[in-house]
Amino acid sequence: MFGVPSYAAVQAKVRARRSRLLTPSDWRRLFDATTFDRALDVLALTPHHADADDPDHAERALRQRLHRETIELADDVPHRAGDLLRWFASRSVVHDLKLLLRTLHHGSPILETLDATTLDPSDDARVRAWRAARSVPELIDAVGDTLYGRALRSAFERYQREDRPFYLEVALDLTFGRGLVTRIEALGGGDRADAERLLGRWLARVNLLTAARYRMLAGVRPEQVVAFTLHRDFGGGLGAMQRIAAGAPLAEEAAQLDVDVPLDLRGERAIRTFEREADGVWRNDADARFGRTPFGLGLPLAYLIELEAEVQDLVTLLEGKRRHVTTDALRAHLPRGREVTA
Repeated sequence: MFGVPSYAAVQAKVRARRSRLLTPSDWRRLFDATTFDRALDVLALTPHHADADDPDHAERALRQRLHRETIELADDVPHRAGDLLRWFASRSVVHDLKLLLRTLHHGSPILETLDATTLDPSDDARVRAWRAARSVPELIDAVGDTLYGRALRSAFERYQREDRPFYLEVALDLTFGRGLVTRIEALGGGDRADAERLLGRWLARVNLLTAARYRMLAGVRPEQVVAFTLHRDFGGGLGAMQRIAAGAPLAEEAAQLDVDVPLDLRGERAIRTFEREADGVWRNDADARFGRTPFGLGLPLAYLIELEAEVQDLVTLLEGKRRHVTTDALRAHLPRGREVTA
């Protein structure tokens, strides 16, 4: 009962923010916009997306909104719930560091990569040093003595030996996943149940998808598939990873996580289907959470998942408009496109 007063203010804030998500009418206008610039004009008419009307930085502004709202809500909930939300927001750190690591390793133009990152120094004071790094060792030094920094230093020797940034990226992913598991397990009561359903099951699906992808990568042996994935994930865990590494059909493990993949699908087709269906399950779980008790961590989590879905779909739509993908093709590609047509 002590958590109820703590969530009274945040649940009102969440419901107000949810009411500002794009409506089906907004989405129809976005799909019907004939050019990228016209889509931005439509977006600019919605006040909560006014900062996404810069044609060169629209997608970045959308990702920044998701990150910043997650941090803001973390400040409004009890301590352990806030710690979980801040860690969940650190996916932006993982995303940006991966981009920078690849760029620096391959010697690609750094300015293009900086435009594709999410964070800037106003989000995290360390970002300025990350953006100034011009080699992989410099970047790792700039990350500093953090969980992510220690993970990168631990993987650095193997990276040097095999000249593959893959090992650094795996270290970041495993650190994020283990940190999320630890923070979910630190919760109790309804918050723990909500976190397991909305984040723990999502993490298990991500872990399973990662194992299936690793299995298809040249040079990744079955024992490495197991070593490079989480062994505790609120799903099948180690057993599921071992079965996938040994060649078990993805569909069998997916079913245990409420994801429907036809048994006759294999390889890349099965992976794409799993990814699409898993995303739908996550969105449905978030929507269903709004029909239950208004108090607890579940409500802000559900809102953030819905906001992330909106951001993902907007980024995909805008990229499609930028590349002159037809409206019909975009509607067919995005489930939201089919929904607003119906």
